Order: sequence, then C-alpha cells, then structure tokens
Amino acid sequence: MILRSRVALVIAAAVVSAGTLGCGVVSKAKQAVENVSAISDLADKLGKSDQLTYTGTYKMDDGSTATVVQEPPKAAFLGKSGRFILTQDALLLCSGTGGNVACQRSPNQNKVAASADQAAYVSAVAGGGFISAPMAVAVMTAAAVVPGTKIDKSEKKVGGVDSTCLHVTGIPADKDPNAVTAKEFTVCVGDNGVLTTFTGVGTDNKKIGVELTKFSSKVDEKSFVPPAGAKIVDVQDIQAPN
Repeated sequence: MILRSRVALVIAAAVVSAGTLGCGVVSKAKQAVENVSAISDLADKLGKSDQLTYTGTYKMDDGSTATVVQEPPKAAFLGKSGRFILTQDALLLCSGTGGNVACQRSPNQNKVAASADQAAYVSAVAGGGFISAPMAVAVMTAAAVVPGTKIDKSEKKVGGVDSTCLHVTGIPADKDPNAVTAKEFTVCVGDNGVLTTFTGVGTDNKKIGVELTKFSSKVDEKSFVPPAGAKIVDVQDIQAPN
C-alpha cells in the first residue's frame, strides 16, 4: 500500500533523528513516531473500504445528508445537488432536479475508485462540508508529520458501527495570516474500514464534517446510473460547478 510505505519512511526518519539529536528533539521525534503510527493504523483500516460493498448515509453540520454507495469497482456519491458516479469505464457528474437533470460523462482513465483529487466533484453534489474517505486519509497523513500536533485515541460506536477515533489538536497555523487551515479535527473509522466520522475546525473557527447515521451492506444498483431522463453530454474532462 503506497500510504503505508510513505508512513514507514517518515517513521524511519523520526527514529534516526531521535538517535542523533538532543533530548528536546528526541521527545518531539518520539511523539512524531507515535502520531504517524496512530495515523498509519487508522489509514490502513480505512483502506479496507476500497473493496467493501455498502451504503452509508452521512449527516453534515449544515443539517443536509449525503449517501455513499459502493460496489467495487463502482461507487456513487448522492447529495442535495446531484450525484457523482464512478464506474470502471466512466465518471459522471449529474446535477439538476426533476426533468432537468444533466450529466457530464468522461472516461475513467485511471480505472480506480474515488480519490482525493476528485474532491471538487464530491463537493459539487454533496456540499463543501462533505469529507470522503480519500480526503480524510490525505488530511490525516499531512497532520501526522506536523511538529507539535497531539493525537488522542478513543473507541466508540457511530451509526451502529464500532469505531476507532483520533482527536488531533495543536496543529500550527499557516504562516500566511489570510490562509484558512485546520486547527483541529476528529476522525473515526469503523472496524470494517468505513469512515464513520470526520469533523474539523478551521483557523476561522468554522466547523465542517460528516457523521455516519446509517450503514448497510446492501446497495441499490440504480445509484450507479444517471437518473431516468437525464441528458448526458460526453466530455474529455468534467467541469465541477463553481
């Protein structure tokens, strides 16, 4: 797993630092190793969801809901503004309501399921506060190697799924005073690998996040196709609405 390899390199670097530098740095390096290890374990769990067939309904902080439906290699994100569909051959971004639904369709050149670089498509249908599993992994991995961060681990049940949670605090602010970055966040991952919670507070004190409210191992095949009557336009690259 690529993520695991990157994490292993970071741990190795921290161990070398601990063995060659002073006590203060040793303490910080030890914490960095522990942070990366905690993140790595949870990220590996989250990676299991790539091959899991399930339907998960999430509630966001603005009160809206979004649904993730997955049956590898297919996946779909259904939200208040439409749906984003991934199949082995194509990506579709559908928006509109009733009889005015339009879908952009482009080739799935990578032949993979959802990834962090598709965040704009997911946000377009589910809202900017929605966090997908790949997005959560990206944030977790970045925070693990930032000096000064503190990670507290706990266990709880979310949406009926037993989960392991990490609460990350002490993330240094960006040097750019106008930049909005994460000040703290909590991520929970189910024993089955599904993302069950991700909530974050930015340096602007605004909160975003999702929490699993319902989980099922069943899927509706209609989730992986455009709504009936939708107008489909083939494009080379999908353009997410601003």
